[in-house]
Amino acid sequence: MEEMSWEELQEAMKDGKTTALLYAGAIEQHGPHLPTGTDTILGYALGQRVAKILGNALVAPVIRPGLSEHHIDFPGTFTLSYETFCKLVEECCVSLARQGFENIVVISSHGGNTDALKAFTPYVSKKVGDKTTVFFLIPDQKSHHESTQRFMKKTNATLGEMGAHSGLSETSMVLAVRPELVDMKRARNGLSDDEFYLPENVLISQMQAFTHGIKAQIDNGTLGDPRRSTKELGEEMLDSYAEEQASQIKKIMATLEKTKHKKKMM
Repeated sequence: MEEMSWEELQEAMKDGKTTALLYAGAIEQHGPHLPTGTDTILGYALGQRVAKILGNALVAPVIRPGLSEHHIDFPGTFTLSYETFCKLVEECCVSLARQGFENIVVISSHGGNTDALKAFTPYVSKKVGDKTTVFFLIPDQKSHHESTQRFMKKTNATLGEMGAHSGLSETSMVLAVRPELVDMKRARNGLSDDEFYLPENVLISQMQAFTHGIKAQIDNGTLGDPRRSTKELGEEMLDSYAEEQASQIKKIMATLEKTKHKKKMM
C-alpha cells in the first residue's frame, strides 16, 4: 500500500481488494549478521506472497517497532510499552476501517508481539464496528512444526540449527529477499542445542527469554546456527509459510461468511 498512490488504492479497492494484511514486526537485534529490521522485512515478504495467493488483499505498512524488551541489551533494538503498541495497532486498524476495508487480518512477524495481539485484537474488532471485521491470525504451531521437520530432512539440519531467531531458517529467508543486508562473514553459531527447541520446551524457553532477556541465553543474540543458510531454502520457506497463512485466512473468511449469512437469516 505505501508504494501506491491514493488513486491506485481506491481503484484496487473498487476491484475487490478490500482485505488488508496488517503485519506487526519489530526493530531489534538479529545476531551479528542480520539487519535489525529483519522481522519487518520478512513481514513485507510474507505479506506480498499471501496477498498474491488470496487475490483480494493489500499489504498495509508493517507496524514497527514492536514488543522487543527481551532484546533491549543489544544496540539497535527499539521496544514499545504494551500500552503504546496496542494503541498503535488499534489506530492502524481504525484508519483502515474508516477507508472502507471490509476485513483486516492482523499477523505477527515477530514472536514477541504474538501474545499481546492475541489478547488485544478482539477489543479492536469491537472498536471498529460492524462494517469491518478484524481478526488476529493465530500461528498454526502444528503446521509450522511439520514444515520445519520437512525442511530439516531436506537440508539434513538439526532442530537447533534451524533455530528460532537468526538461525538457519530466518537467515535463509532474509537471504532470499534482501541478500545485500546479510553479512555471512559475521554469521556464527549461537544457541543450537536441540533440546532448547523441542515443542515441549519452547514455551519455557520463550518465557525465560521474556523474563531475563536473550543476552542471558546467548551472548551473540543468535538462537540457532545460520552458517549453512541459503537463498534457495529461504525462497521455499517463504512460499511454504505464505501458503499456510493464506490457507488459514481463507478458512477464517469462509467461517465469517457463514456467520454473517446466519445473522441475516435470523
